[in-house]
Amino acid sequence: MNFKDLTKAEIRECFNNIDKYLTQQEKKFVKYVDLGCKVVRLIGYSEEFLPHIEKQLTFVLRDTADKYDATIVLWKENNAFNFGKNLLPKFNPKTNMRIRIELLYSKKNIWDLRVIDESISKVKPVIDVKSEHGIILANDYENNTHYYGVNNLEPEEFIKEGHLFVQFFNNILKTPTSNLAHGAVIGLDGNGILMCARGQRGKSTLAVLSMMKGFEYVSDDYLILHKKGNELLSSPIYSIITLSPKMYNELYDYLGKSRFVSNNARKDKYVFNIANFHDKFKMNYPIKIAIFPEIVTDEKPSIRPCTSAEKGRAMVHLIQSTLSQTNDLCENWTVKKMMDMIKDLPFYKFNLCHNIDANTEFLREFMNNLEKQENKVIEADKIAIDITFDLTNILNTETGIIYSMNEFTTNIYENLLNDVSDKEIAAALEIFENKNENIQEEFKIFLNALKEKEIFSPSSYSDTKACINDDFAIKNNYKLSFIEHAEEERKQLIKIEKIKEKENELCIK
Repeated sequence: MNFKDLTKAEIRECFNNIDKYLTQQEKKFVKYVDLGCKVVRLIGYSEEFLPHIEKQLTFVLRDTADKYDATIVLWKENNAFNFGKNLLPKFNPKTNMRIRIELLYSKKNIWDLRVIDESISKVKPVIDVKSEHGIILANDYENNTHYYGVNNLEPEEFIKEGHLFVQFFNNILKTPTSNLAHGAVIGLDGNGILMCARGQRGKSTLAVLSMMKGFEYVSDDYLILHKKGNELLSSPIYSIITLSPKMYNELYDYLGKSRFVSNNARKDKYVFNIANFHDKFKMNYPIKIAIFPEIVTDEKPSIRPCTSAEKGRAMVHLIQSTLSQTNDLCENWTVKKMMDMIKDLPFYKFNLCHNIDANTEFLREFMNNLEKQENKVIEADKIAIDITFDLTNILNTETGIIYSMNEFTTNIYENLLNDVSDKEIAAALEIFENKNENIQEEFKIFLNALKEKEIFSPSSYSDTKACINDDFAIKNNYKLSFIEHAEEERKQLIKIEKIKEKENELCIK
């Protein structure tokens, strides 16, 4: 349930009421998190938070600090629904007929309350109360204060939310010269390597094993990128690593005194605290090159300079992966900032073999001879395209706009890239017309959007037959999806205009 068009005074009253509510509780601890370019104060009203903080933020956690840039306030909240309705009188169903009707219509006595301040973001709420899950998130940007209330602090349940405070750290680190990033950084002799890759491409295994075998280390997952003059620096946040059962078995002999934290509540991932490797951790670590890793079937690993297209793919991996994790895909200024941070790095393609020890030793030899490498900076293509795990993500490196496709649309797009004619594809889509009567029109709109956005314009066709994947069609309900993330809007470019469906949204004016 979204609440828009609140006045600044009403939003301020919400934050004041949160502060009044918390002052009635006993403060349990005050800690500080050193993020290299920022210091964050943590105020806790529940001691149950402290074990999670100490296990995940071991390296950056401090008892004191001379100054701090932002505050995160933490408490255990037993009734998120009551908390939300007490923020403002107009949020109370007893006094607001429209809310009462909405609750009756939903057949639930709980709600997800989202307060949006459009002067800050049209998409991300400044207050987000998730009653069903017992979670409260709020960001008072004016006072650099962020609030986090949660009901269930049991280790296996709490860690379902993933890395601790990552969304808050993202908001705090979002400055003209810094940003949170979803990637990995390791290095040797002060020469940092930024690994640009989304999950399941060997990034984390390579980073973690390299650290265990003597490389300097910043992170295998979330980290901080910070520009200081012409130098790109990186700093760690978390002292945890996440391993699949297979990687856990392969790295078992190297883990040493690493301590098990959780199975991530899914049993497909193991989380470990690696404080025993803190001597390898580096703060404000300079990045010298970027690497785009990919697992191949070759018997031996190899590294070579990226082509323009490969550099574009690497940038898509780092930026799209980061912004999808932080729900910032529509922030084109953040996209452009991250592009500017990394564009002047030499980019290398690292083909990983299945021998993880060989990959690490090959990287060591490469870095020991870094001065002898080409280290040439090339421009990425204007339209950077990545197709991974049957999904397409595209970055316009001039505008900072990101586009995405579902599996069915990606399948059709790959046919076009393989010079299959639009007529051939349209004929192949006829079998789906009984499932989606608009599929031909959607395909035409898709073709026009590709041309309009200067992503693809066919110049010649071969006699290649269309190859349409039925499984993708079924999975995506026979619908084509082509999304443009731009100017704080998530715009569906393939849209058949019909009767506008009523939005399940409540605007308070």
